[in-house]
Amino acid sequence: MRVVHAPSEIAGQMGTLCHGLRKLGLQVNGYNWFRSYIGYSHHIVNTDAYELSKIIDPLVNSCDIFHFHNGNSMLVENKDVPRIAEAGRKMVMHHWGSDVRTTEKVSRLNPYSLPPGYLTDAQIHNRLEFLSKYIDTALVQDYEVYPYVQDYYKNVEVLPLACNVESFVPDYPRIDQKNITIVHAPTNRAFKGSDTVERAITGLGMGNVTFRVIEKMRHEQALSAYSTADIVIDQLLCGSYGMVSVEAMAMGKVVVAFIRDDVKAKMPPDVPIVIATPDTLTTVLKELCSSPERLRVIGESSRAFSERYHNVHIVASQLANLYRKL
Repeated sequence: MRVVHAPSEIAGQMGTLCHGLRKLGLQVNGYNWFRSYIGYSHHIVNTDAYELSKIIDPLVNSCDIFHFHNGNSMLVENKDVPRIAEAGRKMVMHHWGSDVRTTEKVSRLNPYSLPPGYLTDAQIHNRLEFLSKYIDTALVQDYEVYPYVQDYYKNVEVLPLACNVESFVPDYPRIDQKNITIVHAPTNRAFKGSDTVERAITGLGMGNVTFRVIEKMRHEQALSAYSTADIVIDQLLCGSYGMVSVEAMAMGKVVVAFIRDDVKAKMPPDVPIVIATPDTLTTVLKELCSSPERLRVIGESSRAFSERYHNVHIVASQLANLYRKL
């Protein structure tokens, strides 16, 4: 089976999935035109829209499945999608959140407002209407994103975030340590609720806590910073957890995030993330920092959860099975 991933690398997922699928024997290439300071480059080809446009014909002629990301395809305005469908090739669209969250639906589903994305509600609707004419199956990472696309596609599948868990050596919180290190790593401060996090840290009033904000770092540097933490605070507003949480769990860290009740109800029952809201974060952190034994237990549960649920080999197998159904 020959598969193309394109054109946006989101949280390292394109490269991770390509790596996992290749291990299963699939022929897979990933082409990324989206560059950022994070610097994802593993298992993909970093290119641009112009260069990618020049190889569309060979790809359409030789590949079986096109796995697109973030509402985009290989040409601007998705102009290649009808052509791929006409050629009889199968497509899936992997939506990641910011490309489909409308302000109207966020206001109905989420207790906290989120910063508007890069598309208006009308643009999101029009793009989803267009894509779903040609693409039957959409993928989302969890049931927080699911409601934004369920009314458009014939089939929506939840594919967990994938992580090369085996590449992380767990470093659990120590029961005998005196100082607790808390890390927060926002790529978008308004989306992650970073101001709330900093106010909560100020309100802790505990002398044995070190707090670090990780911003504008390449991915490898950020991972090194996470490894120093006992507690990693992820996102407090959108109602689910992201890739920072997954990588921190693989390291055996305690993760704090806000997960909506309706989203949590559809997650595995043993999800170890400590739930906090903007109103409860200070209290939650005080309780965690006062109990090194609890930190250790949660850290061990975090690693085990990442192995069971987010391991790239497991997720890639789920994705390969989905491709075969197509």
